[in-house]
Amino acid sequence: MLELWGTRVAFGKCVCRLERFIAKDNTLAVRRIRKEILNAIRGLVPFPHSIGKRFILKGARDATGTSTVLPGSDTNGLGSIRIEHPKGTFALTPASFISLTAICYRQDLLSGVGLDWGTGTGCLAIAAARVDSVSRVYGLEVERANVNAARVNVTLNAVDKKVRILHCDSYRPFTASGVKRLEALKHKVTFILANPPSSEGDDGFGYRREVLRGGRKYLERGGRVFLSISSQYGAARITRLVRDAPGFVYRGLLAGTDLVPFDLSRSDLLHCLELYAAEERRGGMEYTFHNPEAKDLIMNATSGLDMYRSTGRSPLMRWQTHLFEAR
Repeated sequence: MLELWGTRVAFGKCVCRLERFIAKDNTLAVRRIRKEILNAIRGLVPFPHSIGKRFILKGARDATGTSTVLPGSDTNGLGSIRIEHPKGTFALTPASFISLTAICYRQDLLSGVGLDWGTGTGCLAIAAARVDSVSRVYGLEVERANVNAARVNVTLNAVDKKVRILHCDSYRPFTASGVKRLEALKHKVTFILANPPSSEGDDGFGYRREVLRGGRKYLERGGRVFLSISSQYGAARITRLVRDAPGFVYRGLLAGTDLVPFDLSRSDLLHCLELYAAEERRGGMEYTFHNPEAKDLIMNATSGLDMYRSTGRSPLMRWQTHLFEAR
């Protein structure tokens, strides 16, 4: 166990292993799968490979709010990491920190060549490149301002011999040279890192489906995906993710916080909750939050939004990174 921004974090492999996709009409089996995933999301499964010590993983912003530093004492041997994020570029979020935590403390799962889908300003690619067994990381990013900032950060953190930032829309590079680079990586990638934003116009899970569907052709058999999926999406969506992205097995929880507020004072998170509530009104699967006044009480996105509008209190959830494996 460890502390992340004042909250406990658990590491390790979930004991549940979905060795194959079970047909969706096998309702008993699907319920069993969902129960296993739900236990992982709730932190109710044992973690035989836990770290066994506690510490504080910090990311300190400078006075201008345009730079974040992770001290070397907290990165499990990966050294200090400094990320510049000028105005108009991606700044690290709680989801970024739990993704970084998974990289720093599950280095044993990373080696060879990796992709960082939606690299933003490069923090995950840079951290992975510091792992000795990793030979190369390609950061894929759609926003030109982020691409420029990520390239600066790669040099700043002295990993320019191992990291290349490609201007891409998902797995589709904008340049001929980028296309050639990715084509050469088919079936040679050993890991993918991804901390996707919520997608618009659907259940917010669209980019996570894209990470797996689009990434399978690059991964070798047994290749791993570190995928940020916070707990409010629920076990049912993870079950469907394995079904909707053929060729993957769910391997469990890599890192996660205890219940923390889904901080609706942040406009981006409030927008996400509004999108979730709209999806519920359309008849989509409900989301899973916890009531801050009674943590065992589950509430959906609509109830969470109503509570925030009436009381100003944010519902609770867990920031998490999950492990998938290519089969």
